[in-house]
Amino acid sequence: MDYQGYRDWYTLDVDPEEYYREIAKLQDADPQATARTRDTDETIPPSIREKLFNISAEIKNYFHEFGTPMPPLLEGCTVLDLCCGSGRDTYLAAQLVGPTGKVIGIEPDAERLVKAEKYLDQEMAQFGYDAFNVDFIHGAPEDLSMIADESIDVVISNCTFNLSPNKNAYVEEVKRVLKEGGEWYFTDVFTDRRIPLEKARDIKLRALRLAGAMYINDFRRLVQHFELLDPRYLMTFKTELTASEQGLFPDIAFATITVRAMKSKWAEDVCESYGETVTYKGNLPDYPDAFLFDTNIKFPTGKTCPVCGNVSAIAAHSRYSSAFEYTGNRDQHIGDTHGDHIIKTAPNYEGVYDEDDQPINASCC
Repeated sequence: MDYQGYRDWYTLDVDPEEYYREIAKLQDADPQATARTRDTDETIPPSIREKLFNISAEIKNYFHEFGTPMPPLLEGCTVLDLCCGSGRDTYLAAQLVGPTGKVIGIEPDAERLVKAEKYLDQEMAQFGYDAFNVDFIHGAPEDLSMIADESIDVVISNCTFNLSPNKNAYVEEVKRVLKEGGEWYFTDVFTDRRIPLEKARDIKLRALRLAGAMYINDFRRLVQHFELLDPRYLMTFKTELTASEQGLFPDIAFATITVRAMKSKWAEDVCESYGETVTYKGNLPDYPDAFLFDTNIKFPTGKTCPVCGNVSAIAAHSRYSSAFEYTGNRDQHIGDTHGDHIIKTAPNYEGVYDEDDQPINASCC
């Protein structure tokens, strides 16, 4: 299936505002709305979790998502929260960016937006801010024309990308508004295969946050098409289904994954080696001993680690640079980090083999 084909697989011919309004109506009947504000898996770092207590109970009780996708080092950043709902994550981010930062919450459903805006004065006072650092906008992620090009440091979204009726437009807009070195950091539901087409286009099943979930390799192809070349997966949890949901989606595995996708001119579509190293300083809040970069890479504090060019791009050319010491340059290209198996398995190959010519156990460190 070519790019156009799998893009169309996930795209609905609908008006986004009407679509999201219908989704909101279908979800309002969900009795788990309040429970989903709880951090039952303790995936939220302690310093962030404690800030939830500063947010109004009504905001939290009308918020529909689990956990919260918040990367470190947000102070002073401009953050965009897509499909912010009642604003819980927006107000959480507002505390993390501090009074010198800014958070913009985009919400397509007017009723949910009213709940978010209702507490704006109260929340700013609770945070001790003299001026607003939060702005709520009625709009949809598929059209962020109200946001300037390359004006956002970090885009967050919390289990709402799967709802998008046009994921192509969603990702294209994320890429457009992100600054060079910016990050899309989000949690969402993905699958091990494509949802059957008739179910993928059923709005009632989409409202369950299941029918609109992307096949994980289609997601990789989509973001790479828009030059977010090396998406990284941090935490993966099995998405538990009810018996009725299992009946609707037999043989399909669902997983809730936290994703980091960076916009970087230094990135490549595979891990290439240039002999670079990074050393984590241990100065990120909540990560004094080690920093989890993705499911395969954990940087221990003070240990110098060889890394691929994509990791060094983030460590040296993004806001994360303050957390790492970097050595190296791009003067010499050493090739695929994990070895070029096509070339090196030729019968008459007489070049250099290395440890990565064995079955891949992907890690840059």
